[in-house]
Amino acid sequence: MKKKWLSMVLAGVLCIGILGGCGSPKTEDVGNGADGTAAESTASQEAGEAEADGETDDGDVIHLKLTTWSAGGEQTAMKQAIASFEAQNPDIKVEAEFIDNANYTAKLNTLMAAGDAPNVAQLNGYLAPEYGAKGQLLDLKPYLESQVDFDDILPEALFEYDDKIWGMTFGVECQMVFYNKELFKQAGLEEPSTDASSPWTWEEYVDAARKLTTDINGKHPGDADFDPNNIAVWGTKVYDSPVFNFTLLNSNGGAYIAAEGDRLLVDSEESKEVLKALQDLIYVDQVAPKPSVTSAMPSSQQMLMDGQLAMFLGGQYEIATFAEAEYGDFGVAPLPMFKKPASMIWGEPLVVYDSKDEKTNAAAVKLLLALGNPAEVSDLFVTAAQMPIYKSWYTDPEKLKVWTENPWHNETLMAYFDSLFKTKTTSREAYYVKNYDPIMAIVQPHLDKVWDGEDVSEAFAGIQEEAAPEMQGYYKVVDYYSDAK
Repeated sequence: MKKKWLSMVLAGVLCIGILGGCGSPKTEDVGNGADGTAAESTASQEAGEAEADGETDDGDVIHLKLTTWSAGGEQTAMKQAIASFEAQNPDIKVEAEFIDNANYTAKLNTLMAAGDAPNVAQLNGYLAPEYGAKGQLLDLKPYLESQVDFDDILPEALFEYDDKIWGMTFGVECQMVFYNKELFKQAGLEEPSTDASSPWTWEEYVDAARKLTTDINGKHPGDADFDPNNIAVWGTKVYDSPVFNFTLLNSNGGAYIAAEGDRLLVDSEESKEVLKALQDLIYVDQVAPKPSVTSAMPSSQQMLMDGQLAMFLGGQYEIATFAEAEYGDFGVAPLPMFKKPASMIWGEPLVVYDSKDEKTNAAAVKLLLALGNPAEVSDLFVTAAQMPIYKSWYTDPEKLKVWTENPWHNETLMAYFDSLFKTKTTSREAYYVKNYDPIMAIVQPHLDKVWDGEDVSEAFAGIQEEAAPEMQGYYKVVDYYSDAK
């Protein structure tokens, strides 16, 4: 199977565009399924305490600060990666801060305003050109030109604007449906195909969710005496964050914002059809809880492991949490489709804040490059927390072994990767639309009305006029899906 995947992925990697990095900071849609509390790398924290106590004299050691929203198994992998980097670079110490993703950008802005910006930070991709244009970030291009093979790196892993590189992902991520195999068995359901070009239709996904949803008496939606207020197993979940629903919108020819950044598309007929289908999961099909309720529930990963949730949409990084819990009874499948299959390979960049000190900046770039190189820090890749950004790590048999010969990159997952790399993928609308945050701050309350059960058309009444003052165009047009016009 691996030989087959290996032979087929080369052509895929060379002919598709992959948008790199780690999904925008949301609790359950970008690899962040844990408690979201802030923490620091233990070794670096102890070193900092010792220095504060006057116990060390390390004038030749460069101290770097790194901020990220990694949580759960991904956070564990990141800590291990940092430890590996420090072991290989004893002249560099890294203080890592893991910030609650709900407050991440606000905390980062506070640090910047206080003159205490980190040296390296994970950043929402759409902020990279904005912060770069303001002169807050280091242009990575001069450093990368002498240290990486641009023919080998996936081009969309670089966040470029105005002939400068403002960020680079340390790994790419892909989307999939995770499901509990045992629950499928109990429901007598055939497991879905791993072929990204032939996913379940939306109707098939909903039908499976109905058969998987049970109340405390074992009744399913549609059965007599089904009790929607006492659910033992939910068939699926609806997310109120944009990243996964965006791909579903694209599957139907919709989007949130036009690539030109001059109007919304969330109120188009194509988009509203998808949002109505998602709303129906809660109020009509009765297979998913309200998003406002899920915030009080355990993470999707935990619920799946506990048999309380049958399916959810997530990224391959969820596997890192499953690996940490030594849970292997899960399956993966492509996202269900509306008009056509749609998948997204995406991520967010690491950026370097310009410290104005060349030695420190060079060390920060060294850390950034190491985190994206499985040869230096394999920790992020062997657990599937990330996927490599270099083509050769998908095509060179010896390199492939480094990150895929383990229990978590099994035949099923590799089969999905195989088909994914041969299927058209969408790019995130967020990256080059100007003023993305303020625009989505207007969109989100209207989406909340949808999740609360309001008529979809009424929920978006007047939204174009409301958002018009925030429309500021684009940094560059990225045709993130040809039908989303």
